[in-house]
Amino acid sequence: MDEAGQREHLAKAIETRRIELGLSGAAAARAAGIDRATWTSAENGTRRTAEHNYAGIERALQWKPGSIRAVLGGGEPMTLDPSASEPVDEEIELVRTDPRLTADMRERIIRLIVERRERDRAAALDDTRRLIDLFKQS
Repeated sequence: MDEAGQREHLAKAIETRRIELGLSGAAAARAAGIDRATWTSAENGTRRTAEHNYAGIERALQWKPGSIRAVLGGGEPMTLDPSASEPVDEEIELVRTDPRLTADMRERIIRLIVERRERDRAAALDDTRRLIDLFKQS
């Protein structure tokens, strides 16, 4: 597999896993300890992912160390033992396990859930800022 093919294979694996975990791109970048632009380029395969970012990306996606190298070699990522990872997101798990949904439907619903969570988080931050301003005035 040539370098462009490797990047594309890795990009698809990253995007698929991020969606499975119900993470927005911004949340995944934060969890990986990298900036949003770096995450986006890794997920889109537009640039070669720097090796110093591998550990953070693997951590954010709950992959075992070495998974990115495995993907670049044409293999599949190795996920961590689910019992050792974060608690199950019941809302996402409900979508992932519903047999009536196609893979495309699952992906679209999970994207909508992630977008809703981002909107809710932004609204909560705005409310907190208003409260801070209110208390500063008194």
